Amino acid sequence: MNKIIDISQHNGYIDFGKVKNDGIEGIIIRVGWIGNKQNHTLDTYFEDYYKKAIEWGFKIGFYVYSYCKNQNAILSGTNWFKSKTSNKKCDLGCFLDLEDETISYLDREELTRHTEIFCSNIENSGVYASEFWFKNKLYIDRIKQYKIWLAKWTNKRPEENFKYDIWQYSSEGNIEGISTKVDLNECINCENQEQNSNINNGGFEMKKYKNGSTKELVYQDLNCTKQIGYLNEYEECECYGIIDNGIYARPLVVYNIDNTNNKKSGFVKWMGGVQ
Repeated sequence: MNKIIDISQHNGYIDFGKVKNDGIEGIIIRVGWIGNKQNHTLDTYFEDYYKKAIEWGFKIGFYVYSYCKNQNAILSGTNWFKSKTSNKKCDLGCFLDLEDETISYLDREELTRHTEIFCSNIENSGVYASEFWFKNKLYIDRIKQYKIWLAKWTNKRPEENFKYDIWQYSSEGNIEGISTKVDLNECINCENQEQNSNINNGGFEMKKYKNGSTKELVYQDLNCTKQIGYLNEYEECECYGIIDNGIYARPLVVYNIDNTNNKKSGFVKWMGGVQ
């Protein structure tokens, strides 16, 4: 399989039979967008597109557009995305779309953390971004075990110093059955790819984290240089996997801030708390 398109409500009504006859084999459907105030929103055409794509036998993937500015928001949005897709067929992967100007001010560490939170919680997952974002806004070495969907609109397949699985090469495609311009993609290595992940033996499994008899510091970064909080003695919280960048392996925990219902996520050093 090689030629795929990605679609959203901006493409309006689609005649999937004509799309099939035009040689398209796979479709990545926008689930919606995720935001900062629990205002995650379903794409108007999502369910209809999915139903018809199934009927016509397309390979299917999903993506979600992110406006999230902090880790609590991305965690909430990830759980919302999962609730909308967990019972659906997915061949091509689930992708976090990072490109919006309103989050472009976030630093590289923060945006990489957003990707790690999303991908460690969603099976067969990855990230969509432009070449500039992959090279300047994300730590590619920390996310290379996930699927990479590269947007670079050019006539020649890009030569990059990182592997990518899908290449979006145009936003100006003309496809039978779609009245608007449509994004065109080449599937390089996206179907049934087994992720080379070191997180929980390659797959996500929600775990618990139980702290020991002393306070456990929580850090923003895998190197554990920037403290952002702590776990109390014997405190229990959720663990969203063990993030391994080849140098450090740290549990990623999501815990309640003292005396509030607000949650925060970060890395801890002690591996023994993973249940």
